[in-house]
Amino acid sequence: MFLVTTFLLMTLTSVAVQQQHSVQFEMSSFGMEFQVNSSTDMMSSQFGIPSILKCAMICSSEIKCQTFDYDAASFLCRIFAVWATDGLFISSTSSMSRIGYVKQVPDLYSLYGQICVMSHDLHRYLVCTNNSYWSCLSGQFYDGTICRNEYNISSSNQSQCAQNQSQYWNGSHCVSTSTILLRWNTTGITVAGKVATPGSALDRLHEPSGLTFDSADTLYIADQNNNRIQKWLAGAPNGSTVAGQANGAAGASATTLNMPSSAAIDTNGNLYVADTNNHRVQLWPYNVSSGTTIAGTGTSGSSSNQLNSPYDIALNPVSNEFYITDSGNHRVMCYRLGISNGTVVAGGNGPGTGVTRLYTPYGLYFESSSNSLIIANYDANNIVRWILGARNWTLLAGSISGASGYSSTLLNSPRDLTLDWMGNLYVADTGNHRIQFFKAGESNATTIAGVTSTLGANAILLQIPYSLALDSQLNVYVSDTFNFRIQKFLRY
Repeated sequence: MFLVTTFLLMTLTSVAVQQQHSVQFEMSSFGMEFQVNSSTDMMSSQFGIPSILKCAMICSSEIKCQTFDYDAASFLCRIFAVWATDGLFISSTSSMSRIGYVKQVPDLYSLYGQICVMSHDLHRYLVCTNNSYWSCLSGQFYDGTICRNEYNISSSNQSQCAQNQSQYWNGSHCVSTSTILLRWNTTGITVAGKVATPGSALDRLHEPSGLTFDSADTLYIADQNNNRIQKWLAGAPNGSTVAGQANGAAGASATTLNMPSSAAIDTNGNLYVADTNNHRVQLWPYNVSSGTTIAGTGTSGSSSNQLNSPYDIALNPVSNEFYITDSGNHRVMCYRLGISNGTVVAGGNGPGTGVTRLYTPYGLYFESSSNSLIIANYDANNIVRWILGARNWTLLAGSISGASGYSSTLLNSPRDLTLDWMGNLYVADTGNHRIQFFKAGESNATTIAGVTSTLGANAILLQIPYSLALDSQLNVYVSDTFNFRIQKFLRY
């Protein structure tokens, strides 16, 4: 196989800036040209290019170019901003046409997760982020070996892999999860708030609680004691208030909140807010400065149209229903927009540790593949699965009897949880000041953030973490609640 290799070194007068890569193209046989799904994938098409080497150099000079084809008969050079695997090799009408392409191999991403200098380092296949670590380019995620393009995953594609938790959908077929490397740097990076410094200024937080991301990986924070929801862009020094009052004022009007515990965001950017001390759920449409009550009456109660300290919200995008952990009533409620009465879908039999009861449910996650709710059963010290329509839960993590503890199989007052696409479970083990990682189907956890039963305010320790969330790269974000900050633990 013929190889064309080019090496690029960029220097500036004041600062030496090195692009850390060498571009090596593999060549197809003659008589082939490249076909893409969209015309926007073609970066340029140029006649009069004298050689295939010149065409390769044009591609290598464009950081987004990974594939080109060249016809020596017409001197046509076309370059593409996609990998060869994202297009097709087809027969050309010219016997002198060939395709050059970069083979996507792990060596291209060997620096992933390592420290970089944003003002100094450049890389063809990675980006130096604001937190000074190499990460995937925008629109990609790291699968443990390479950066892959993100895809819109249809429900049929998801179900293809859902029957086997050892696989996940990569956009074209099922891939073994054994190829995914899951490990995290145990030194946290503060991405929002100031350690041990609560406040209502836009660069501060006051006992932050629930975390969630939108489709663009923008972080939303339930800034609980400031009675607001903050939107925090990556690398920004300040947040912006998207629900509640920026000055932290509490209230029960359409423009105010009172101790919101969490928020969920739909594909249109609308916010669903658990307005805990107002015993209601508020819908704040995108870019609107007031909310509408969509569940609860504003008064604590246990009837079907009332809530008692609602804590977390999970959206069901298929049925357009939303679920609420009605913590003071020890149940999970299901509501539809426009209907004031909800339905009990989990618990509702009073507090307790039995399999038909919940005991102060807090964190909530809807798993569409199993049509079930995953619940942080706070006062029962466990995480349970409740299949919709079932009369009882099954244990996922912690003690079935409700016992607390600090071993790898036990939890102490867990407030929140989430799952990744492989079915792995992440738990904010609040009373143990740590984040626990349970591989799918396993009951022994690994501590991936914090130190068991040790609270503190340095970069390694946590203090009563209330919530956690994953971005598209599976980096772990933690509400380090009583340190008044959000910590990011980088996957590498």
